[in-house]
Amino acid sequence: MSTRMRSDSELVTPRQRRVMTLLEDRARRTELLAALAGAGGLPPERAANVLCAELGELEIAAREVGLDGLVAMARAARRVVEHLGGVKIAQWRQREVVVLDDNEITRDLIALALQAEGHRVRTAANVAELSYLVSERKPHVLLTEARMPDAPGARFCAYLRRTISLEKIPIVIFSSARGEELAMLARDAGADLYLSKDQGIGDLMREVARLFDDILW
Repeated sequence: MSTRMRSDSELVTPRQRRVMTLLEDRARRTELLAALAGAGGLPPERAANVLCAELGELEIAAREVGLDGLVAMARAARRVVEHLGGVKIAQWRQREVVVLDDNEITRDLIALALQAEGHRVRTAANVAELSYLVSERKPHVLLTEARMPDAPGARFCAYLRRTISLEKIPIVIFSSARGEELAMLARDAGADLYLSKDQGIGDLMREVARLFDDILW
């Protein structure tokens, strides 16, 4: 009887596949961080904050799947960055935000901006990933685009109200929608804060900082 060889994908558990995706996301954001820092778009201490956050999350992800060598490397690298950049050790463990956006560049830029402020960030490219992240660990805030390809219109707003709002997670909409359309989407989704992407990430960071002041847990 012939034995069918299992493919590589069958040998990888869902959790391991999730961690591999996380590592790919973090590698891409680290490249973007290097480009921003090299171009003078991010001060050295802010860049150190972000790199520390990325290494901290890498350490956690590697520990969860038993990659002890990677855990040790990430921990050592984080301590070096903390020392050279003057970063407080516990800073990357502050508020946690889940960022949902199907645009890779937007998602990465928002994540870097939040990490530069010392916050923890997890990202999702679709609603299925968001559902997994929220069930895995409750964030302090969800920051999301209002229109997602895999859950358009009213269905997405209903999902946010029923799933996110019931968990008492503040919803921040940062959307390509504008004016009355944006206000309507935000109202239907039960959003606590909404801004158009035309306003820029700087305005978003300032508004989110105000929202954080009201979060007690």
